[in-house]
Amino acid sequence: MPTIISNDSKATGQLERLAAEAGQPIIYPERLLHGRVRDLLATTSLFVAGELTTLLGLEPFFEREVSELSSGEQQLVSVGYALASLPPSLFLDNPFLFLDHVRKRRLVDLLSEMERRFTCRIYYSVTDQADLEQIVFEQATQGDLYDEMWAVEHRYPMQTRYALDVSRLSLAAGERVVLVGANGSGKSTLLRLLLGVERPLYGKVKRRGRKNYLPAHPALAPQVDSRPGTFASQKQRLLERLDWSDDAYYFDEPTAGLTDAQRQRFVETLVEQPMKLVVMATHDDFLIRHATRVLYLVQGEIAFDGPAATFLEQSRLYGWD
Repeated sequence: MPTIISNDSKATGQLERLAAEAGQPIIYPERLLHGRVRDLLATTSLFVAGELTTLLGLEPFFEREVSELSSGEQQLVSVGYALASLPPSLFLDNPFLFLDHVRKRRLVDLLSEMERRFTCRIYYSVTDQADLEQIVFEQATQGDLYDEMWAVEHRYPMQTRYALDVSRLSLAAGERVVLVGANGSGKSTLLRLLLGVERPLYGKVKRRGRKNYLPAHPALAPQVDSRPGTFASQKQRLLERLDWSDDAYYFDEPTAGLTDAQRQRFVETLVEQPMKLVVMATHDDFLIRHATRVLYLVQGEIAFDGPAATFLEQSRLYGWD
């Protein structure tokens, strides 16, 4: 069975010590890979790449560029890439950070399978996040429209399936909107189109107001300062430097890797900004409970658009006892 190390300051040192003794690197969640999935997994041979692809469920992404994948899909590729060289041991820091609920549970089981089939001893750290108490907040009145979409269809090069297919969408001041769905459902793509980072293949996106964006990976954000730090500390510094003077804020997995105290403070700050438009791609139930609106995406389409309370009542995966 893999060795699980809870992620506190002592545990981080323990993982580093074990990795140093084994002469192996630690695979951190902020590691960004470049290139095709196929090439990354075939560092030893195409045979090994094929088996890793089957084991991790990466068949749909085998010929795709890693940069086109969601953060969760990239994290699975990162695990496969580390295992592709057939190391005797593997050290993973927060390997579930960006995974949706179902993929996280599957990877927990898969790590034991990997140890057995690849004869590789696996050690990993986790950041435990509790189910925090609800913060009372008032529903704000909707204000000006900041984002509108009409008949948007978007896909990536060499792909036949649309990554996003939205007939109509409007987002206004006073809304806290969470984008929910499995890894690869289109959440990050929707954020990029709303921000103008990408242009849709078909359709129209209209944007208004001053906008601010924080990506899932701190390495992709403008540098906060020159101080080194863990993934969580870098992300926390990015959140702390927000002055909330813009009209609209967009976050990709803002609470991934944060401690419970940091999650609590982030949500407290959100509810103190009732007239901003806030859009967040997340798997965190705590964020969903403090949203005013949920967009649930399935294969690039919006399958649910309504109040968070209604979503949590109907969902079998989120907020489920």
